[in-house]
Amino acid sequence: MFLLGISRRGAAARAEGKARAGVERARVQDETSEASLTTRPLAAAVGLKPDHVTLAAVHRRRTQLWWISMMVIATVTVAIGVVSLNRDLMSREFRLDDLSSWIVAVLLGGLAVAFLIYVVEKETNLRRLTAALMEERVRSAALSARLTDTASLLEVGKAVNSTLNLEDVLRLILSSALQLLEATEGSVMLLDESGENLEVVSYHGQRGHIVMNSRTRIGEGVAGRVAETREPVLISNNSPVDGVDVDSTRGISSGMCVPLVRRDELMGVLNVNQLGEGQSFGGNSLAALEVFAEQAAIAIGNARSFEHERETVEQLEELDRLKSDFVATVSHELKTPLTAIIGAAKTVSKRGSQMERDQQAVFMEMIERQGARLLRLVEDVLTASKIESGLPKLKRESLDLEVLAGHIITDTLHTKPGAGRTIEVIAGSNGAKAWVDRIAMEQILSNLVENAVKYSEPGTPITVRIEAEPTEVVIEVSDRGRGIAEEQLNTIFERFRQADSSLTRDVGGFGLGLYIVKNLVDVHGGKVEVESVEGVGSSFRVRIPQRTRDTTKPPPHPDQVVG
Repeated sequence: MFLLGISRRGAAARAEGKARAGVERARVQDETSEASLTTRPLAAAVGLKPDHVTLAAVHRRRTQLWWISMMVIATVTVAIGVVSLNRDLMSREFRLDDLSSWIVAVLLGGLAVAFLIYVVEKETNLRRLTAALMEERVRSAALSARLTDTASLLEVGKAVNSTLNLEDVLRLILSSALQLLEATEGSVMLLDESGENLEVVSYHGQRGHIVMNSRTRIGEGVAGRVAETREPVLISNNSPVDGVDVDSTRGISSGMCVPLVRRDELMGVLNVNQLGEGQSFGGNSLAALEVFAEQAAIAIGNARSFEHERETVEQLEELDRLKSDFVATVSHELKTPLTAIIGAAKTVSKRGSQMERDQQAVFMEMIERQGARLLRLVEDVLTASKIESGLPKLKRESLDLEVLAGHIITDTLHTKPGAGRTIEVIAGSNGAKAWVDRIAMEQILSNLVENAVKYSEPGTPITVRIEAEPTEVVIEVSDRGRGIAEEQLNTIFERFRQADSSLTRDVGGFGLGLYIVKNLVDVHGGKVEVESVEGVGSSFRVRIPQRTRDTTKPPPHPDQVVG
């Protein structure tokens, strides 16, 4: 479903780009139609077909007009000359008197003047038509270039929205912007987690080793000012921008910086620069970069949403795997003691009368031991459940941790895993008293000691150190066991985690011990530290802040949970 949602957002972005291109085409058609409305009446006025008006046709029409004009003028001139000289050149019967000659001359002159006026009017319309055609040609060229830019922006938008990998999206955004504007340097800067700085996450140019991952505070420098105002900036010849100086050492002849905004949310800025001698960016370039930045911001947002959703899916898959492992572990861990209890009970029930007292005691001890193991497993699950629910609260009391550790160690030594082990308690000179919850501390110490017993070989020592310092109590449990791999140190305190989670492992448990330890220490306001080397051993160190019954200073963390 989340992939469908991301795809829909990408499709929406592409649809928006297509709509923008459609609007641009409609604008071009409107402006072309407007130009046609200007040339049509002029073409009709000079005797040309309105649907086939070209500069060549206008030139031919002008040539025809002037040739006719010259012929008419020549004819009128000859006629006037003939009329003026008719007495000398014509016989008596064809001669005109003076009045008739004058009238004929005036008529011919008037005809010539009228024709000249007609020619001047046509020439004026031809010039206006030529100017209109030239303007239409220039406008068509500009509109064609605009359509080409719009088509390029649409293709670029498709490219940056074609992938959902954030790293690939950033690389495509930068390369497409540089190609679209024929720039030589560029960078994408995104807001960091604090929302107070811009971090360079993608760069193309000669200073990658310097620029990458560098940060700029919001409001500082050109990029910071653009992020603060959300207004694009055009840089020319290193001129200051709104009082912000441009680094002249970089050799930027022209540059642009536009904000990346998605759904009124600032995501970062996009920088495009021209280094050295080259073209200078203008208003059209800035407008094109703004349109591109809108598509880029959508692509970045989609990629981030995809990564977030993917992480969520991975977490859910991990939880599902842990659930399956937990069910398998529970089945395995409960089956082993239950099988032993049932087997021992059947043996005593059927053959009890034939057994000696010592033999019966062995089977009864097995039942008791396996029952205690089941009880401990159930208690771990219940404690983990209480930790999740956050109830009940701690019940603090003054407790001698050295004495408590001694009781726990005694109990451990009487179990099968702890039999014959050497576990030493070392208390500091300041004593080992602390104001803590008894049940919680029993679970903390029991889990740490049992963990050391499980993961160390028989015959190796285990040490429990307790030191009461003025500000905190430090409890450290160390063993010389198998140790923990470095890559597992960050996960051992999670639920159902064990160094070996297979059903063939040589230690039992649900993987809840260290999870319980960490959470019970956390609600005391303390922390757990671990040091481990594979093949050498591990040391778990618990630090719990000191406090008294009448303290007025609250602990670092609120009281929440115990078993």
